[in-house]
Amino acid sequence: MTDEARAARLSRAPGSTPTMVLAGEVDPAPLRAAGWQLLGSLSGLPYDDRIDAATYTSAAELAADPRIDAVAVDGDDRELAALLPELRQSGLLLLLPRAAPLQPDLIRAARAVRDGADAAVGLLLRWRPWTLTVAAALPLAGGPPVQVTVRGWPRGRQAAAELVDLVAAWCGEVAAVVAAPAELPAAVLPATAGSPAAAVSWALLTAGGATVLVSHDGPAPTVRLSFATARLEAGPGGVRWEGGAELPLLPLPSWVPHPGGADPGLVATAAALTRAVGGGDVPATAWPWPADLSDLLVAARVLEALRTSARTEALVAVG
Repeated sequence: MTDEARAARLSRAPGSTPTMVLAGEVDPAPLRAAGWQLLGSLSGLPYDDRIDAATYTSAAELAADPRIDAVAVDGDDRELAALLPELRQSGLLLLLPRAAPLQPDLIRAARAVRDGADAAVGLLLRWRPWTLTVAAALPLAGGPPVQVTVRGWPRGRQAAAELVDLVAAWCGEVAAVVAAPAELPAAVLPATAGSPAAAVSWALLTAGGATVLVSHDGPAPTVRLSFATARLEAGPGGVRWEGGAELPLLPLPSWVPHPGGADPGLVATAAALTRAVGGGDVPATAWPWPADLSDLLVAARVLEALRTSARTEALVAVG
């Protein structure tokens, strides 16, 4: 029945209520806010059964149900490696609420599925008002960034993947990386009027020539993008040109729901995925748009190179 179910979900009538199943530790609230009807859970991953609906015992059973359009799936890399190719092959749309898996070979295996359904990935900072404002301000700088310094960036692989995603959007392709204890382009970010000196933990070198220096020291994320003739300072507290007035923060697109208490980036990502129900396309014509498996692969390759750099104490090209 799987082929018939795949045909049914790819020919869903326009305007049909999009349906989704949860697999793993996925918060249902942002998905409901984005317009998804939740029909059940997949029990193959650890989960809390938080919805009064069916429980599927295997990916094959889920894929054979013609009512289901998508799966929101989370888990460790091993579990995701077993699930993602099978789910994509069945024509089920995928929502990955966070940047996982972060092993390049696992992502390549999921991407390699021929005619696989679309996937939307939880790289969520691209939806924040301050990051949208930075992206809109870049064309006004008269050229690409030549250096980026980052203070107070959170630790952990999700936070690192989010920063790589922003750097790729703002500065272009990451060509090489270096992580402590290897020799860094700069060991310390100097003190400024509002910030003490901060130890640099890792650096990204972009194909366009920009150097990105990352420090975890500091109370809140602060990013400074330096251009040939200007500097832009940005973070959750606001965006401003150095020596200038604060820029008005850009809102999310008007089609994104605004529920209280839910991550707006996840709601936006899930809402955009509803556009692909019935074989449609996830919007990708006006920034921001949801990250996909290609964006996840970019982040995974950079993080893998950073791990190699820390182990070998050397500059590593991003392969």
